[in-house]
Amino acid sequence: MAVEKMKIVGIIGENSILNRLLRLVLVDESMHMINALARVNSSDFFLPPTEKNIKALEELPFLKPYTSKRDFTQDEQMIAALASLFELSPRVKLEHLGQDYDYEEFMKSLFDIYKEVRKTADEINEKLQLIEQKQTYIESLKYLRQYSLDISRLSGMKYLTFRLLKFSRDDYVRVKKNYENIPAVILKVATEGKDVVAAIITPIILEETVEKIFSSLNYSVLPLPPDKGGTAENIIEELTASIEEDQKAVELLKESLQKFKIDFAEEVEKGFSRLEMEKKIEEVKSDVAVGEDLFFMFGFVPISRVSKLTDSLKQQFGDRIILLIDDVKTGDSIITPPTKLSNLKIFRPFEALVKMYGTPAYDEIDPTAFFSITYMLLFGAMFGDVGQGLILFSAGLFMEIALKRTSLGGVLSRMGFASTIFGFFYGSVFGSEEIIQPLIIRPMANINYMLVAAIVLGVVLTIVGYIYNIMNSYLESNVEEGVFGRNGVVGLAFYLTVLYLVTSSVIAKSGISPILVYALIVFLVLMVLKQPLANTIMHTGKLYNSSPTDYYIEEGFGVIETLLSMMSNTISFIRVGAFALNHVGLYMAFATMGEMMGSKVGNIVMLVIGNIVIIGLEGLIVFIQALRLEYYELFTKYFRGDGIEYKPVRVKRVSFVPKKLESINAGV
Repeated sequence: MAVEKMKIVGIIGENSILNRLLRLVLVDESMHMINALARVNSSDFFLPPTEKNIKALEELPFLKPYTSKRDFTQDEQMIAALASLFELSPRVKLEHLGQDYDYEEFMKSLFDIYKEVRKTADEINEKLQLIEQKQTYIESLKYLRQYSLDISRLSGMKYLTFRLLKFSRDDYVRVKKNYENIPAVILKVATEGKDVVAAIITPIILEETVEKIFSSLNYSVLPLPPDKGGTAENIIEELTASIEEDQKAVELLKESLQKFKIDFAEEVEKGFSRLEMEKKIEEVKSDVAVGEDLFFMFGFVPISRVSKLTDSLKQQFGDRIILLIDDVKTGDSIITPPTKLSNLKIFRPFEALVKMYGTPAYDEIDPTAFFSITYMLLFGAMFGDVGQGLILFSAGLFMEIALKRTSLGGVLSRMGFASTIFGFFYGSVFGSEEIIQPLIIRPMANINYMLVAAIVLGVVLTIVGYIYNIMNSYLESNVEEGVFGRNGVVGLAFYLTVLYLVTSSVIAKSGISPILVYALIVFLVLMVLKQPLANTIMHTGKLYNSSPTDYYIEEGFGVIETLLSMMSNTISFIRVGAFALNHVGLYMAFATMGEMMGSKVGNIVMLVIGNIVIIGLEGLIVFIQALRLEYYELFTKYFRGDGIEYKPVRVKRVSFVPKKLESINAGV
């Protein structure tokens, strides 16, 4: 239940093995990259002056960022085309990346495969286009079946042109009305729905004139085969036979393409995975520094993963690399260590809610365990019900196990568990308090007790928040905030003193002790003077980090904020008791409406609707209110959340749906 400790792993090697080495690092998925130049220039970097390191030491002053980038456009287009032809949706698989291979050679062999596949696909497209064209000719020739004319003689006339046109009925009427103005023979050959098909014979020398006349009309030219002789019926039979032969050829080509798919589908999968790997390698290289012959790379690696990574590197590259393993020094402002949370399984889903506020710093206490316990406590106290809690618990388990929504499902199941436990405490099952006896208390029968208990709970959690902040400040050696800050030792003493004064005045009816008043004033003065006091103790050589005037103005308002917020933050926890009462009250409202329905069925339906509303609407409100208490009343006291999340470099397990190649997919 803490932030996992890190090591800085440095790797120096020959430029020629950089791609292979990065491939291993990406497959290992443990290194959070550091900018190599920033690491080399950091105050704690040290490269031992040994014989093995001489070459690296010589190149240190001349290191520069890696800038050259490879262009993968052709590879991407090839993979996309193959995936489309084979109807594949390739995805990244680790088994295709962990092998030692030469990327350039692999892509060259895949390109040879692509050329063969592309050739077959192009032949299919050509055949399909030819079939489509022949079918178009057949559709046109059907209009001329009734005439025993040699089609080749019509299309081969020397002084006349023959065309088959399709007009809309309205446009054909306009043509008929202007017969005397059109220098052409027009013969209506068919009527088809709202269209009219007509044969047009025009002298060649007047063709341009006819075209100008027809330009205002909406018509289309029906194509005829230019190299076929005989009647329309004979040509149709010939074209039909030719189409059958073409279709058989297409089927044979498709079988060839299918065989290509069987033989090379895995190669395409490999190609996609390896392409994604190489693209990621180029991205990671932005953090690598290179010299004339050597590269330098560094990264944070969790202590639990260091041995595995270094053993793999030594096994594959041996003496060709230099490994540097250094401890993390949190005082280095140039390089900030990332945070990798390591929590028990029961607390792990709540990491997502903690990260919504911020990621814990590397040297900060991980609040996840405390957050998890207190969040379940707050939610359960506000939404205590056995039946409704079990529904939330079951829904969470379903999301966690079946839908693999581990974070959301895990939080929901634990909220449901807490709600169920408090349901037994309150004696509430689906809102009813008549089924089981309470183990502790019935909220509605003990309203004052519930509200006071909520405030006491707030006091306890607030004190723990102060303690957390003092511990974090101790780890950071931050005397200013840990000792004199409003959330430090002095702030805690001030808070406890105020609590004592309030409780003694309310409960014991005693007067306010002057000594305690003086103590409060001293605590406030110490909080105002926190920076000069801390700097004096730490011997920093200066009293103020900035202008004294600005400092005292800011701290003056800070004192006012402290006075206003300390008690208001505690009283804010009264909402825990209020929502527990509201939960019961809302059920009572639906129960009353159910009784007003006048029938048993109506009563049951109203109670079911009521429970659905309570689980959905009130459950969401309580979820938000518990989160608000955590964020604003507790986190603001002890949690900075300004850390960097641990993100090791890795190839994303993406699935790629290539862009459809319409001309190919039409017939494949």
